[in-house]
Amino acid sequence: QMCIRDRYNIHMAFELFTKNKNHHILYSLLNRKWAYISYIPEVYYKKKDLHYMLSHQNKREALIIGEIFHRLGYNVKVALFNDSKECDDRKYDIIFGLEPNFITMCKKNPKALKIYYATGAYWEHQIASVITQTDLFNKTHNTHLQYSRLVKPHNSCEIADTIFQIGSSFTIKTYPQKLQQKIKIINQSSNFTGLCNLEKKLETTSNTEFIWFGSDGSILKGLDIVIEYFMQNTQLKLHIVGPIDPDFKDYFQPRTKKYTNIIWYGFLHTYSEEFMNIAYKASFNIFPSGSEGCPGSVITLMQMGVIPIVSPCAAFDKIEEYGYLLPNLSIKAIDKAMQWSRALSPTQTQELIIKNISYSKQKWNIQQFEYEFHNLLKSEIINHTK
Repeated sequence: QMCIRDRYNIHMAFELFTKNKNHHILYSLLNRKWAYISYIPEVYYKKKDLHYMLSHQNKREALIIGEIFHRLGYNVKVALFNDSKECDDRKYDIIFGLEPNFITMCKKNPKALKIYYATGAYWEHQIASVITQTDLFNKTHNTHLQYSRLVKPHNSCEIADTIFQIGSSFTIKTYPQKLQQKIKIINQSSNFTGLCNLEKKLETTSNTEFIWFGSDGSILKGLDIVIEYFMQNTQLKLHIVGPIDPDFKDYFQPRTKKYTNIIWYGFLHTYSEEFMNIAYKASFNIFPSGSEGCPGSVITLMQMGVIPIVSPCAAFDKIEEYGYLLPNLSIKAIDKAMQWSRALSPTQTQELIIKNISYSKQKWNIQQFEYEFHNLLKSEIINHTK
């Protein structure tokens, strides 16, 4: 008769070698504890796909997260965060990751260490920002643009023992006071693999050229007020890079057709020659977003020496040393930022370019992310077992 251990090993072999891209198992006979990671297992099946791995910084980070849990003595199931079929009945010692599976598995494992992985602002803040900014736009422009980047309400932060937050002290302030003490900040990495030619940057850059670089959620990320400002100030040039919400683009693109100072590019790979050339020309990145967690787009441009002009939600600690902090999301605030940028001497601009490249490369890289995540996780495990 087959013993329990033999049956378990056969079960594990089946789970390890069954091709199910909605989960991935990291297993060792030496490890006795289990961790459940509700995140993106796809990275284990596409890690040789350069385009995929460089599409967002979270791809490389996801691989490292799983490896760190395994390194600290855990067998690991990395499960697709929104596939309910991946919520199994195995007993786990740690539950980590994103909702909704994070919530389900926490309920199934009440004694486990529960770590919520927050990559943006608190959900109530984001919902309020999307609705407020979109409603204001629709009222002002007599349009009916849809809400973009809405998130579902959830209680992940409330049930978590601790929150690993990608962001800054600005991000923490978007949370209710009672949750802020749970938050531990982690600095994300950058998906930018290019190398800024400093000599070319200093020769090419122009303080009259600006870039808005983001993903979907065009109104949430302040693109509407940026465009409106540049429509009123045609002596300045705006490069718009990234996928734009279709209804937003349908409204604005025809209206900006006659403005040669506003250029639409769509999505560009950060390692492409076209993106690099834009980043060489632009001295400033203008990004008045209403809800972020220190966005990767800002970090990428800093590594190309593009000086950030950002809202608090898109800012990082010490922003005033490297760029400009917008007090609010308005054309008036943007105008004051432009006055600040024009007041900079060529020497001051060059100094900021050099400071941004140096600081961003030291602070936001994959090695630093691994170091911070490993130490923070190890500390939380020790505290939980006391």
